[in-house]
Amino acid sequence: MDPDPNGSAEAPAALVLGGGGARAAYQTGVLHYVGEAFPDASMPLMTGVSAGSINAAHLAADPGPWKARTARLVRYWEGLTADDVFAPRSPWAIARSMLWGRPSKTQTLLDTSPLRAYLDRRLPTDDAGRLTGVADNLEAGRLKGLAISTSNYATLQTVTWVQGCSMHDWERPNRVGRRARLGLDHVMASTALPMVFPAVRLDDAWYGDGGLRMLDPLAPAVHLGADRLFVVSTRYERSQAEANRSARTPAYPSLFQMMGILANVLMLDVLEHDAAVLRRINRLVRKLRPGTHEPLRPIDLLVLRPSVDLGALAGDYQMDLGGAMGTLLSSVQWRTDPPPDWWSMLLFQPDYLDRLLEIGYNDARRQHDRIEAFFAREPVDQSTSTFFRS
Repeated sequence: MDPDPNGSAEAPAALVLGGGGARAAYQTGVLHYVGEAFPDASMPLMTGVSAGSINAAHLAADPGPWKARTARLVRYWEGLTADDVFAPRSPWAIARSMLWGRPSKTQTLLDTSPLRAYLDRRLPTDDAGRLTGVADNLEAGRLKGLAISTSNYATLQTVTWVQGCSMHDWERPNRVGRRARLGLDHVMASTALPMVFPAVRLDDAWYGDGGLRMLDPLAPAVHLGADRLFVVSTRYERSQAEANRSARTPAYPSLFQMMGILANVLMLDVLEHDAAVLRRINRLVRKLRPGTHEPLRPIDLLVLRPSVDLGALAGDYQMDLGGAMGTLLSSVQWRTDPPPDWWSMLLFQPDYLDRLLEIGYNDARRQHDRIEAFFAREPVDQSTSTFFRS
């Protein structure tokens, strides 16, 4: 939406949800508090990438008021188990497919058909798997736009699929925007971790996790016309003392330690970097004389983060994956590594998910004043970039 003739910005707020696998339960805990404390809150634009696309799709397809939508999203996560998300593939099935078959979905470590079936039961869809609730909410005015980001394996571009809004397709060398009737395939593609979860075919190409090459995760919301971004990150921001303690590694970095580093880079760090860049641009734009910075405009930004390290927390929980991945885990001593970030992304264990829901809710409650300022269109305090630790 464009600014009105009087110069007051009418552009809507956007909810921006990044990746993190099972950590997306933390996002739900934050939104649960927001729904209770601010039942009339309006975030009619929603963007999701990776696991965040699941939460965004739920909220965008739910026809209820904001408070009811966030409460139902909590129930989705409370009832979730690993069996609802994936099924392990046996080492022999993977080896047989790689040695004697053409490249196919069976060459990934985990099968995500249970997740698709679970989403199909939870979300209103038609026979083609399209999210009918999104179209209904757009028509009723409860939603202005939903964007889900994926990675095109052939072109190595980030492709953001958009339903709603009057936006035009955007074209950049490494990221493009396309209008589409969003469905379960778009959500499944956005969550498809390479080698772990199978790719998904959309139109004429194969797509995977939207966070792989997404250097500008806030850009889709800006393209949709938002002037305020409500961002829920699942990345814990360490203190200097914590960073120094982590620097002392007793042994050679293991495979799983390196997997954790890659998981952070792909799913978590880029969003934080983009937020920092946006804050710097905001400061520059606001220093320019009125009328001299068109078409640039400041974008109000609120980023909420965990008060505890969700990766380190995952080390306290057990889960038997089975299959090829379980065999690999059992043959490697990985629990002596630094915080197992990669493990937290696959840990769809009810007790861990419940803990994340609780942490997210309490973190948001402690940030009530900043959230209230955001919805009141008042300047949000940016002096602290993380939650206050209790």
